[in-house]
Amino acid sequence: MRTYRSFGTICVKGPYNLVFALCDIEYILKEDDSFRYVFKPNYNVIELLDSKYFQGIPGLNLDLKEKKYIRDNMIPTFISERVPMKNREDYNELLELVGMDYMDPIEYLIRTKDKYCGDNLFVVKKIESTTINLIDETSKENNNALIKKILTNLCIGNNVIINDQIINDSNRKIFYDVFIAIYGRTYNNNKDLQKKGILEAKAKGNFKGRKPISVDELKFLNILEEVKNKKISPKEAASKLGISIDKYYRLKNKLKSTTVSLQ
Repeated sequence: MRTYRSFGTICVKGPYNLVFALCDIEYILKEDDSFRYVFKPNYNVIELLDSKYFQGIPGLNLDLKEKKYIRDNMIPTFISERVPMKNREDYNELLELVGMDYMDPIEYLIRTKDKYCGDNLFVVKKIESTTINLIDETSKENNNALIKKILTNLCIGNNVIINDQIINDSNRKIFYDVFIAIYGRTYNNNKDLQKKGILEAKAKGNFKGRKPISVDELKFLNILEEVKNKKISPKEAASKLGISIDKYYRLKNKLKSTTVSLQ
């Protein structure tokens, strides 16, 4: 029996915007339409975070410390909260928005820019943990850049070798606590200096922020007609207009109330 599989990693942003790889997720679909979800938590990364940043993965009791959480022929809470169901009115449009012809829940979560309001979890392509050798980096990087590189690797589950020290699951938390404290002081100091610089620039009239991209309405309407007549795809339309696909759909939805003939 043929089997389709897709993979991803559930992540969250923690202190100082560092990305933490919390749990691998696999979706298995067989040709008889039976399916399975497999969750593999990375407990050695999870323990680095406090409850301010991570409150668990919906539908999984991580206190059990299971190596795998398997859900056969049932849609896990984590998926049902984030992935549109087929009976949703805008289901096909949401698939089109992420450039998909059919629903693969894991791939959808990797591609979508929609954020679930219940937590800060998101899915990326599966992160394969490895060992990173930073022996030669000590002479190339300043201290803060090197510490950030170490932290980045620790947070996604990589092991790190630096000089004669190996950092792995046995001592990951110890080194993380030391480096995050050092990095945090520099990070916050830089943020304070940045805010001060912006305030000074505003006071002098030199800071105006990023100018929004303007779109010619007539050109937009003409391109919408091309999409309607299937001459071009929405993605090609956005490219022609020089805007993101998200902005394309926002403008399209805005026009729906006044241009009922356009779909």
